[in-house]
Amino acid sequence: MTPQITVQLFSVRDQASADYEGTIRAIADMGFGCVEPAGYPGSTPEAAAKLFAELGLKAPTAHIGLPIGDDKNAIIEQAQMMGHKYLYTGCPPKFHEHYESLDKLKAMTELYCEAAANAAPYGIQVGYHNHDWDLALVEGQRGYQYFLANTPDTVLYEADIFWVARAGLDPVDFIKEIGVRGKALHFKDGIVDDKAEFTEAETESGKIMVSNSVPFRAAGTGQVDLLAAYKAVEATGQTEYIAVELDSFEGDMMAAIKTSYDYLTRNKIAQGNK
Repeated sequence: MTPQITVQLFSVRDQASADYEGTIRAIADMGFGCVEPAGYPGSTPEAAAKLFAELGLKAPTAHIGLPIGDDKNAIIEQAQMMGHKYLYTGCPPKFHEHYESLDKLKAMTELYCEAAANAAPYGIQVGYHNHDWDLALVEGQRGYQYFLANTPDTVLYEADIFWVARAGLDPVDFIKEIGVRGKALHFKDGIVDDKAEFTEAETESGKIMVSNSVPFRAAGTGQVDLLAAYKAVEATGQTEYIAVELDSFEGDMMAAIKTSYDYLTRNKIAQGNK
């Protein structure tokens, strides 16, 4: 079955901060039946849940913290309220620090295993969303391969194929390698060979990577072979959701999201409501 299209709402954080309801209504009008929250700028989870219900939007995936420690119950309760099935970290809890050694990678994998065990009784799974820096070698081993080898298949991996390509890896092979873990994927497009330098920045919603240029493009207008990547999706038969995401964009972000929606649905990579 063709995956459902969704949109990572981090893309519209500025628009949402100014007018959350108007932004979400516009996204629903484009034909999206699903969204992927990453915080609620300009709103609250409670208000967003009501708005989503009114518009018939689902939020099966989200970028959110791991349900561990003092945050465990609050995260699980929020996930239940929002109807999330799959909880992904936008970045790992200690960001780059986890990739300084295999020992630190091991400690990170243990956190995801703990979170998975906490979420499982509620029918919820947790997972990891990659960038390019966390695909690099750590003591001779690729960080993501260590993660896959030291977590069960029930810990998911939300591959962002722009970052996979930017790390010099083949998105087709990557999607096949993560296999059953690839329940949701980010079909992000952009200029892979752009010389943008990404640095770490602290925001109200946590740490992010910011660049000194904008390599991101609407789906189908960059250098990532999305059609080839979808062949891998078909081969694995595991993917339920394919997300539109642009970390930033030089131009009209909402127009870029609509262009992405049209490209992905027209090419039957994902299906929406229009």
